[in-house]
Amino acid sequence: MSSQGHSKEGHNPSASLVLHVDVLLLSVLGAFTLFALPRAVVRLTRLSEWTRGLFLYSRATKTSATPSRVASNDGGSEKKSNVSVRAVDASASTLEAGSPSSGTPQRHMSSWSSAFPGLSWLLGMQVRQGYSIGRLLLIYAYIGVILYAGLLDSNPFTKPARAGLVTVSQVPLVVVLATKNNIVGALVGQGYERLNYLHRAVGRLVILAINTHAIGLLYEFVSAGRWRVVVTVPHLQWGLVALVCMDVLFLLSISTFREMFYHVFYVTHVIASILMMAAACMHSPQARPYVFAAVGIYGLDRILRVVKTRVATAHLRAIPELGMARIEIPRINAGWRAGQHLRLKVLSLGMGVWGWAEPHPFTIASVSENPSGEGLVLMCKKAGDWTGKLYALAQRGSDGEAAKGKEVTVLLDGPYGGPGNTVITSFSGAMIIAGGSGITYALSTVEELLEMRAAGSSSARVVELVWSVRGPSSLFPMVPLFSRFLERARSSGVALQISVFYTRAQADDLMRSLQALPDGLDLAPGRPPLERLLLGVVDRTSAVCGELQEKPSGVLVGACGPTPLTEHAGNAVRTFDRQKFKSVGGVELQEENFSW
Repeated sequence: MSSQGHSKEGHNPSASLVLHVDVLLLSVLGAFTLFALPRAVVRLTRLSEWTRGLFLYSRATKTSATPSRVASNDGGSEKKSNVSVRAVDASASTLEAGSPSSGTPQRHMSSWSSAFPGLSWLLGMQVRQGYSIGRLLLIYAYIGVILYAGLLDSNPFTKPARAGLVTVSQVPLVVVLATKNNIVGALVGQGYERLNYLHRAVGRLVILAINTHAIGLLYEFVSAGRWRVVVTVPHLQWGLVALVCMDVLFLLSISTFREMFYHVFYVTHVIASILMMAAACMHSPQARPYVFAAVGIYGLDRILRVVKTRVATAHLRAIPELGMARIEIPRINAGWRAGQHLRLKVLSLGMGVWGWAEPHPFTIASVSENPSGEGLVLMCKKAGDWTGKLYALAQRGSDGEAAKGKEVTVLLDGPYGGPGNTVITSFSGAMIIAGGSGITYALSTVEELLEMRAAGSSSARVVELVWSVRGPSSLFPMVPLFSRFLERARSSGVALQISVFYTRAQADDLMRSLQALPDGLDLAPGRPPLERLLLGVVDRTSAVCGELQEKPSGVLVGACGPTPLTEHAGNAVRTFDRQKFKSVGGVELQEENFSW
């Protein structure tokens, strides 16, 4: 078959079939949007929710006149952790300044998982790390639809144009699932990071389709002795360019390479994607509508990212016990929701030759519109070359009693992700689980629950913070902040319990320095028994709501940390006693994994 015949073959029947399949996929997206609509409507009935979580900005707030205090267990421990206590204690004063807003609690809308716990239990079962039955069913259903489009009345070796058309028809979907300002995520009420598994699945299928298309064409020309045509005809040359770009995208996206050389992966991903789409347009006119749609989606995302970008001065401080660098940005104090993250660039030569140009994601550790004037806070764990340089930079500004921290210029892009259409303050109870540096997610979530409760805008009556760390020394710099959490909870009528679990044995002198912990803050060895802790939260929530003659509006379980910890939290929710599940109004899970 000639190249002209190849072009004609896929023009009418194949194009119509692929178009119908795309309409089917859009219909499925519409169905998921309808499922998410009730929660979206309830959340957006409050006008403030229309802007929260979209842009970072500065807003005038009442500042606290209460000086920050250092909480310590004895003189030795105070001296040991003096710098890190100063670094964290600034957050503690925010809880004594009153609430930035007031109002009535947001109406609670139960999730589908609470309405159908049995189905949720089945779909939520983990088949392998990061993939539940529900996710796999969605992926395999998509694969089935694409195979139907590619193979119905068509042989990829005799009619290779079909596979090529299927490839370009899915490019807009690959692109939209990769964008930070994710249209699909906005429709279904999920952050882009929670849909990344779909981006990978669709991308792999597209790679398979384009290679099938290329193999079919090469077989056709080589078997006819016309190999020279492939490398001399312009539109076929562009096809080879598109093929090479797609295969480069796949090879450099392998998890091992991506984790070791993320910056290389990111740059090559952008360049190869742009070149691939240009080559596809030159290869076949039928590809142009799909490519133009993908370019429009990508362009809109880049424009929004520019609009959401902020340049600010930040103060860096080191927290040695946690191996973290604390970043304080006072000038930005509003615009995000608890659980959201942003992408950070530190514009300093201290980050290395190219380190200043690398963006890295970090969960925001402070509450929006903080009345203390502290602003946006990030806590960045030393876990690699870039974060190691950031920590070293922070150490340079962490010496001396009056040190304000080293000042650097940072570029912020965000906020992104977060709870979607879920209103965390509408639950009667919450158990927030963190592992290691996942405490940043927990801090902002617990602080928002307490502040909104003090303002009368939260239904939360019972909150438990569970933190799993390697050793008790991690607790030293957090004691002042946890103490303020407990004080604020008592004044606002919230039953708060903070349970810290450590997995490594420590010296006796260290343990003795941590014996005088405030009421409500416990330290215990071993891994957290999440099933037992969740049962306690549910029972206390039911009891408190019963005493107040309130109908419980459910318990939120938020988990952030290593995948094994978040999956353990998921299993605790899915296997929870059904009778107690219903009596408390449902138990809902929100997972935040270290998998950006």
